[in-house]
Amino acid sequence: MDRKKIEQEARRLQYEIWHKRKLLFPLGEPSPVGMCKPDVAARVLDLEIDYRDDLGTFRAGPSAYTIAGMLDRGRGIISLSTRFTDQAMRFTGAHEIGHFLLHPGEHFHRDRPVSEDGHGRSVREQEADYFAACFLASKRLIEEAFAPRFGKAPLVLDDNVAFYLRGAKAHELMRASTGSLDFAAAVAGARSFAGTPFPSLAEKFGLSISAMAIRLQELGLVVS
Repeated sequence: MDRKKIEQEARRLQYEIWHKRKLLFPLGEPSPVGMCKPDVAARVLDLEIDYRDDLGTFRAGPSAYTIAGMLDRGRGIISLSTRFTDQAMRFTGAHEIGHFLLHPGEHFHRDRPVSEDGHGRSVREQEADYFAACFLASKRLIEEAFAPRFGKAPLVLDDNVAFYLRGAKAHELMRASTGSLDFAAAVAGARSFAGTPFPSLAEKFGLSISAMAIRLQELGLVVS
């Protein structure tokens, strides 16, 4: 997986949205985070997003799964199941756009709900996941949101940091297994730090806590 190339593709789409922002948002521009949404990207790419209550199930080998999203390149339609959370639909929508831009040979594609640990997913699925993360939560925007909440990056786990994040349960964070997402997830979902309240990073970027935790680790903003 060429992460640099995928990140460049996400930035290119973000730039195109920014360049066309007056046309896309005639009643007033949202924040940069608000511009990086699947439905906005779809408009730029001449795609339609179709929200449905049920996209059915798909059998892959011995197992079957509920379909969370579909890309029909020939018809120019991305379908998203409303059976999932807003955060899941947002990520799945960006994931399907990733397939559209990164994998031009795929004409019809079905996706199961995103497995946030990435285990068991093909390289193409991991590529679309990474595109979605880069598009929805770019490095620059996350760093800009991270600093006023937690100070200079990286945030290193110690007794004080654990207390600010978990209070009386700080010991649970300090005892988390090596390589776990526990610390990153605590940071991603934190609504205050050192007595200062704020919307969590997960809320700001419209991602699940797990997805934001993975992004924080990818960017090296947290160290446990």
